[in-house]
Amino acid sequence: MAKDISEEDIRSMFIPVEELGKDSSSYTVNADYWFNEMYEMYKDSCHFDNCLDPAQSNEQHCPVDELRARSFSALGRVGFFRWYALTLYYDASVHKMDEQKTKYNAHHKKVLCEQFGSDPGDTLCHAINNDQDLVNILRRNPIVADTQECVEGWDEEHDCLSLEYSQIQDMAVRLSVFLGQGALLKNIFKQEKGEIKIDPKLIKGKDVVLPFVWANRERLKLYGKLAKMCVDNGANTVLGIFISRQVPTMDGREAAKIPMDFEPDLSPRFSFGF
Repeated sequence: MAKDISEEDIRSMFIPVEELGKDSSSYTVNADYWFNEMYEMYKDSCHFDNCLDPAQSNEQHCPVDELRARSFSALGRVGFFRWYALTLYYDASVHKMDEQKTKYNAHHKKVLCEQFGSDPGDTLCHAINNDQDLVNILRRNPIVADTQECVEGWDEEHDCLSLEYSQIQDMAVRLSVFLGQGALLKNIFKQEKGEIKIDPKLIKGKDVVLPFVWANRERLKLYGKLAKMCVDNGANTVLGIFISRQVPTMDGREAAKIPMDFEPDLSPRFSFGF
């Protein structure tokens, strides 16, 4: 994965002025200027006419031996829109498992699924705080979108809210509190006759976070669609935050259903601020 860029990294890009025979007191490096430039570059890319160009989509995975509990394991783009995922999950029903895939799954289970040992919401907040690129974008004017309104909300079989709806709602509330927006989510999206509508007044000039649980083919496609809707209606930037990347096979196959022992526990708990 791409290394987070710090002020020290930025300074290391420049030749010391002493080596050029100059007086260093006359020169300074303004890191805030460069971070602002990087933000503006991402903002511009979100507003390209071809911002959903599939040729720009890509994905990077953290090497298995470098996995950390409070960092993102996957970073990708749908067109030019960035997305992040805490863990990687390989389903044994479609993958030929090996030692590396087994280690990724063990990390996923330890970070997200241990009943008494993990707190995915807290881990997610720490991962954001530990990623300088995300901090650089979200320190300005963030808003967490109510993406649970864009997925199937009712489980007909069990006559209750669907697991995904509940998970995203819990995740969105945790992120909203963490980013200083409070626990009451604003109604950015709503469904009308099967069509998703958006409230432009709530996102104009904002950096929108679109939270989802599983980064699979269907949800990444939905993320791109919603991201484009957001920037078309006045958002500055859009970021996708996923709990886990459901890694497809080389020919694009995915498991139809995630086993319950690999489903993250996103129940509401106390957390810290951004």
